[in-house]
Amino acid sequence: MTLLLRSTDTEKTPEGAATEAPAPPAPPETRTCPKCSAPLEEGQDWCLNCGEAQPGGRRVALPGKRATATVLALTTVLVGGAVAASYAALQDDTTAPNTPTQLAQAPADASQVAPPSTAVPDAGATTSEPSTAFPGDTATTTPPTDTGTTKVPSTSSIPDIPSTPSTPSTSSSDSSSSSSSSSSSTSTSTDTSKSDSTADTRTSTTKTSTTKTETEPVPIDLADDAGALYDPFKRDTAAGDPTKAFDGDPNTSFPITVPAGSQQIGAGLTVALPKLEGIREIDLKTKTPGFKIEIYATDDEDLPPDVLDTRWAHLKDVTGVGTDTDGSETVKLGAGSTKYRHVLLWFTAPPTEGSTVRISELKLLG
Repeated sequence: MTLLLRSTDTEKTPEGAATEAPAPPAPPETRTCPKCSAPLEEGQDWCLNCGEAQPGGRRVALPGKRATATVLALTTVLVGGAVAASYAALQDDTTAPNTPTQLAQAPADASQVAPPSTAVPDAGATTSEPSTAFPGDTATTTPPTDTGTTKVPSTSSIPDIPSTPSTPSTSSSDSSSSSSSSSSSTSTSTDTSKSDSTADTRTSTTKTSTTKTETEPVPIDLADDAGALYDPFKRDTAAGDPTKAFDGDPNTSFPITVPAGSQQIGAGLTVALPKLEGIREIDLKTKTPGFKIEIYATDDEDLPPDVLDTRWAHLKDVTGVGTDTDGSETVKLGAGSTKYRHVLLWFTAPPTEGSTVRISELKLLG
């Protein structure tokens, strides 16, 4: 089919007729600046030759941006100028020469004071007033740097300030007072050390004597009727006199007798103290050694009804009283820090021979 169509078109074309050539494409339209006719590229908003904004450009399409950019640029320039001016002013202040202060040195002797000079500086010169120097100060005079416009007057024109003459008597009196003060302080320290040593000696002596007193128990003064039979279980059959244990006579005694053949005494002797006392030691003598006692004490004014009462404080037990010491027994009860009102000697086991316990002498020491 394609061949037939081509042949038909060929037949329609007359022989010898010229074939028309296709028309060339039109050249692209070139943009030019309306002000200076300079060529512009596609999308160029500003003319590079005259700086004119081109119509239809993006810059022109956005009104107000050019003015904003101008304001920002001017603001930046102004701020930069202000910063530069401030820095320059600071640099001028730090590099400005300092005008030294002229100080006049006072002479050591008041007789060497020179009269004030009457020299008058030049009319065009600027005179700086000297600062006041106090007597005794070491002053130095440094002339200011000559800048060519200010003339500094000479040092001779500045009046000297007289110094106060020193008083030798004062220093000597001060020296004597200081020496006397040092001597008095030395004597005071010596006296203090002596008094301290004396006080220490007295204190040590007092401590020694106190220690000796504390290590030796002292007998407690008891009333004649301080002793009493303590027999809550009605075991005693002798009905002896308790005062015989405190009369100071070793030939007399207070007995407690139980039925013959008993293996337990079960009675005792109480001692009433004149006030609350600390008991450190009990000394007793007996004619029937070998028995056993239990020592109790109470701080109540009234005696507990029996030995099992909890108001009795158990202090110590002693077995075989007076067996190896010919009837004498010393019972140590400690430092006596606890104070009691009544002391109980509770006899439990009978003596070695018989069923009677006899107390010849009894002493309580505190």
